[in-house]
Amino acid sequence: MALFSFSPARGAALAMFLTLAGCRAVPHPATGMPSRQFQLAGSDRILVLVPHPDDEVLGAGGVLREAVSRGLPVRVVFLTHGDSNEWSFLAFRKRPVVMPRAVLAMGEIRQREAQAAAEALGVPDSDLTFLGYPDYGTLAIWRSHWGGQRPPDRGRLTRARSVPYPAAFRPGAPFKGEEILADLEAILRDFQPTRIFVSHPADHHPDHAALYLFTRVALWDLQGEVAATLHPFLVHYPRWPRGKGFRPGEELIPPARLLAGFDWQVHELDKEEVAAKRQALTAHRTQYGYSASRLLPFVRTNELYGDLAVPVLAPEGNAVRLLDAPGTESEEADVPDLLEAEEPSELVDLQGLSVRLVRNQVEIGMDLQEPLLEGSAVSLSAFGYRPDVPFSVLPKLELRIEPLSYTVRDQGRPLPRSTAWASAAGKRLTARIPLSSLGDPRRLFLQIRTSSPRTPLGQTPWWIVELRGAVQSASVDKSPGSSPSARAFR
Repeated sequence: MALFSFSPARGAALAMFLTLAGCRAVPHPATGMPSRQFQLAGSDRILVLVPHPDDEVLGAGGVLREAVSRGLPVRVVFLTHGDSNEWSFLAFRKRPVVMPRAVLAMGEIRQREAQAAAEALGVPDSDLTFLGYPDYGTLAIWRSHWGGQRPPDRGRLTRARSVPYPAAFRPGAPFKGEEILADLEAILRDFQPTRIFVSHPADHHPDHAALYLFTRVALWDLQGEVAATLHPFLVHYPRWPRGKGFRPGEELIPPARLLAGFDWQVHELDKEEVAAKRQALTAHRTQYGYSASRLLPFVRTNELYGDLAVPVLAPEGNAVRLLDAPGTESEEADVPDLLEAEEPSELVDLQGLSVRLVRNQVEIGMDLQEPLLEGSAVSLSAFGYRPDVPFSVLPKLELRIEPLSYTVRDQGRPLPRSTAWASAAGKRLTARIPLSSLGDPRRLFLQIRTSSPRTPLGQTPWWIVELRGAVQSASVDKSPGSSPSARAFR
């Protein structure tokens, strides 16, 4: 599937722009679409933010090696200790590891592995920071654990509700969204990075998506204090990268379905950096021994980064297409019939997605592969941001649309049906959310998830949309629409 639209004319225009700007446009090996190369500057300060130990090597091992060799300031921050990967722990210990004390011991082992990997890359232990938030739990915190009315989340295996590691950045910090945000903002203020390498908003692992979202909010909060370029890297995505095992002679290229809508850049590695990256990866023994064939494909001649293209919505303006129907037959031809069990597919149900501002409401239009059936649902996440209100107190809406009804919740708390409106007409779903229900935001996070009895859960990337010139309105348009076949859920 393609995000926004990308035409040959736009590709040619982008190549011309890159040439005039002094950047070398590198033809994409599969599509000819140019990717930009970037190089580290002598004034750079490199911050690497990762969800788990080993992600720092997968996403930025070569960057870290080059930065250290050039004497650039470096900091690596781990959101979690990776203490919920029970399958790798089973393979490592040769027995189940499920009791909280044993799980915490595995978290300590993963921290030591990260320290050994850093040594292989030349990064001093003093430049590593471990936050200690719950592995596999930070997206749940992002969705529904903010403010005084919500309790801290609980670790999936540790059963902790606060950071349990004595050597963490802030031991005892509750598992709450505002706590993660406070830690990231403190690190950003202190280190003052110029480049931030962080996990990707299209990543299918919840912690990877969550860290990108928290980082975005932290940078918005610190606008004017911290000026840094984001370099998001992808790790978990269906059937990507292609092939397994060590492929040092090949380049890493973006998934075809994420070519448009993201600004992709590459950072080339020399042979010594490739070798150092592979050596550092083997230091993560609990993960390498369990899934080396899935980790080694990230050790290639380049590292790949792609940030979101953020559209701007104006009142009564044209709709912005965030998602179009899946691409050409040739693009689909090599997709296997069987989905990988660990990676939910994006080829599920949702065929198109658009957003626009209509009468002080955000209107989201969704095109489905087939009408909603019994047991099917579409879930829309809509979180607003504005600089003059703490993000922790702004609404975080989840609109769940089922065949004959819909519900609206804010961090799990049911809200009145007047908070939003939804309708269905065959394969077309429409949702309208008043800006006032979102706290009159200036920016908006959006994500769609789909499910049905016949297919696994599907998900889109998290998108960001800028809202310009919107005026507050408390009204909700409950009109079922002009089509007589449309159903307004009551």
